[in-house]
Amino acid sequence: MSFAWPENIGYLLLLIPLAVILGYGVVRQLQAREAVASQLMADTMMPGSRMWVLILKKAMLFCGIGLMLFSLTGPRLCSGGRPVLRKGADLVFVLDISRSMRARDVLPDRLGQAKQEIISISRAVKGGRRSILLFAAAPLVQCPLTTDQEAFEALLGMASPDLIEEQGTVFRSALELSEKLLKAETENIPETGIKGEKIVVLLSDGEDHDGDFLAEAKRMKTEGIHLFVVGVGMSSPVVVPLVGAGIKMDERGKAVMTSFRGETLQKLAHEAGGLYFRSKGDHSVNSEISDRINRMAAASRWVMQPVERVPLAQYFLAAALFFLLAEAMTKRGGTKLQ
Repeated sequence: MSFAWPENIGYLLLLIPLAVILGYGVVRQLQAREAVASQLMADTMMPGSRMWVLILKKAMLFCGIGLMLFSLTGPRLCSGGRPVLRKGADLVFVLDISRSMRARDVLPDRLGQAKQEIISISRAVKGGRRSILLFAAAPLVQCPLTTDQEAFEALLGMASPDLIEEQGTVFRSALELSEKLLKAETENIPETGIKGEKIVVLLSDGEDHDGDFLAEAKRMKTEGIHLFVVGVGMSSPVVVPLVGAGIKMDERGKAVMTSFRGETLQKLAHEAGGLYFRSKGDHSVNSEISDRINRMAAASRWVMQPVERVPLAQYFLAAALFFLLAEAMTKRGGTKLQ
């Protein structure tokens, strides 16, 4: 069995407090009947058979809600299996274009250094497709997955902080969009087609203004996406140049300083099960990354793929409705006690 929407499995945790609440309700009803009558009269008012009805109602309610939550995961019955060759690689370059990437602690600036790393990696990796995803506070697909290297480089050259009006740096939304981009392209390949490795190369100076990227990083790991994180910049604080002339100033008229945040990028790579690299003015990392990607792409491997997937969500949903309807039609275990 597999799941169409495994991200919804977490909803099943709601069954734990539900079981506690239903159990507490049964205990409260027992205490209520004994509080208004002696033990003998309570047994007469609510005999054991009716107590079992009360417990049965709670059990049916629990099963109904549990099956409904389980149906949200999209359970599917997988039958048979065939080997599928996995070869090549699809690369999504996730490039930070926040204004801090204009800092010139590396030449010509952080953004220029990152672009050169991307071009060198793309040219060195053999075969496969490339894509460009730009991000600041919000992500933007600058180039969909393509094999056209000239078009890829032309669109990369146009990348600028001016393309995204909402500034800041948020890794989470960029990672989410890169995952959707790779997933959509993979699903468009026929079942008999050859599917390549899914690789994301993220380049940034590490200034994340949200900090809520750990869950998405772990999700990428479970989805089998390989993450390479490249930190661009130097540790010493530097000013942020503006287009044309001048530097960025805050509301008090002081120069805004930016610093490279390597620890954030290292944490991101660690949570995603990926690799971290440091790109500095005197040290490029494109050859190290392209060599690793080429080894991944060349290492053909056979994976088992189900021949048929039968959706089961509607059956679990029907069973849930049956239990809930049966619970509603069953008489209470007590007469007037709630």
